Amino acid sequence: MTCSLSEITISADLEKLYLLNGFIVHYAEASGCDMTGINRVLLAVEEAFVNICRYAYPGHKGEVTVSCCLENGSLVVVFADKGIPFNMLSVPDPDISIGMDERSPGGLGIHFIRKLTSSVLYSRENGSNVLTLKFSCIRTTE
Repeated sequence: MTCSLSEITISADLEKLYLLNGFIVHYAEASGCDMTGINRVLLAVEEAFVNICRYAYPGHKGEVTVSCCLENGSLVVVFADKGIPFNMLSVPDPDISIGMDERSPGGLGIHFIRKLTSSVLYSRENGSNVLTLKFSCIRTTE
């Protein structure tokens, strides 16, 4: 999916999260999302970015391009990285009915992304992981 109304390319480095958050807040506000919607978007975006930073480029640094647009009233955030192929949709949901001590580590971030978005799509295009998050943002009324 092409979503290039607004775009930022940053190092896949956790220290750059503040840049991504600023970009997302600016665009979500401009799109008319209320604070509840913005916070949902920020949490899902942070989880996706952290996964890219930790796992996409083992042993070396890389970049991630994040673009935002509006599509049929939904806020769309697209991540593209040239890291190792990883389809987060293939990861099963964690069993949240059992205690933390009994559960295998990992998977909660992906679980949050699924719960906070209206849809999640993954594709591998031209050597890049492309993760598309769609949000049904609540619009402010003025």
